[in-house]
Amino acid sequence: MKGVHPQVAAILAERGAISTAEFPRLSSTLARLSRAGLLANPLPGVFVPADDSSPLCRLRAATAWSAPSGVIHGRSAAALWLGEPLPPILEVAHPSLRSRAGVVVRQQRITSPFVEVRSGIRSVTPAYAAVELAATDDGQACCEVLRRGLATPADLEAALADLRGSRGQVVRRRVVTAAAANPWSFAELRLHRMLQSAGITDWVANSPIRVGGQLLVPDIRFRRTRLVLEFDGRSSHLGSTQFLADRERQNLLEAAGYRVLRFGWEHLDHPEYVVPLVRQALRAT
Repeated sequence: MKGVHPQVAAILAERGAISTAEFPRLSSTLARLSRAGLLANPLPGVFVPADDSSPLCRLRAATAWSAPSGVIHGRSAAALWLGEPLPPILEVAHPSLRSRAGVVVRQQRITSPFVEVRSGIRSVTPAYAAVELAATDDGQACCEVLRRGLATPADLEAALADLRGSRGQVVRRRVVTAAAANPWSFAELRLHRMLQSAGITDWVANSPIRVGGQLLVPDIRFRRTRLVLEFDGRSSHLGSTQFLADRERQNLLEAAGYRVLRFGWEHLDHPEYVVPLVRQALRAT
């Protein structure tokens, strides 16, 4: 950084933010650079490059301010892991700090197995963030971290156990129990719940099989019958390339003796259509 003290520049290059608590000897230098407009001071005792207003910079500043015990959690951590827009107010877990403008603090210590540090940002793991949100998002973040391979059902179970005693745990338990079936989208989760509520069992979700020399991953495959259920999402199946790939995949399954039933978003609101059709197909296969 041009015009910035070499040691300050090196620390910012490595961490993206610097705090006077960690580097007290640089306090006067940081204050001078801030007055000169080269550094910004978004949180007490924390300095970042004045020309960096990125979401990652906000997270690094919150990490530096709350070091060494503070951890980004909740919606803020989920946004980081899933590449979504950061909420206007960041969420930090810390055993004693108080909330500040732009940062709300939950006074709690996150245990080390559920903390990751990357690129100068200390946050909860994807599984922990998703399970936290399960109390209010009905499992959407859990499905997304499973789909992206950021967590396993076992990871979700471990995070749930660590959150015991917190508000919303009854809802979280329901979501994590459903996530044991490995849904890769919220729509798939709803379809799983529909089958489970109807007592339709003996199926696996997103479990790979080899068909016609290719490795396929059906949305739902029944173990003892050659029946597959596929869900057509609103966005992922609109393109012509995806449409063609879906048909080729279905052709491979049917040529190998599988019967394929396809469902869309609208069907999720009509179990009176889905459940009898699945039962009829099970009887016929």
